[in-house]
Amino acid sequence: MSKPRFRVFRDVVVFQAKLLIDGLRDLLLSPVSIMAALVDLLVPGDDGGKRFYGVVSFGRRTEKWINLFGAADRLGPEAPPQGIDSLLEEVERLMRDPDRREEARDRVQSFVEQVGKGARRRDDQRPHVE
Repeated sequence: MSKPRFRVFRDVVVFQAKLLIDGLRDLLLSPVSIMAALVDLLVPGDDGGKRFYGVVSFGRRTEKWINLFGAADRLGPEAPPQGIDSLLEEVERLMRDPDRREEARDRVQSFVEQVGKGARRRDDQRPHVE
């Protein structure tokens, strides 16, 4: 696959992942924002809706981090990646560098082994019922 075609393929996959993340965020923010607003309206005192506006502020920060339409920047001058794009770019660099890839593989393997040991220890501590 040529480099421009790979770039388009990659951007399509990343865009779909961002759509999923954005949708999940929206599903969570909707009920949380309603609950925060209800608390703000029902609790005595005048705090100016700080709970609701806190949720809205969190939504704005995650919106910037997800950068859903960041691939559109490819149409203009090259801009540095932001938010999740910079994270994905770092993962790509890691995957392309054989030394770092081996180091990452070793870390993941070590982590999986530690998790496995912890799970076995918990199983050993459970009483056996027959």
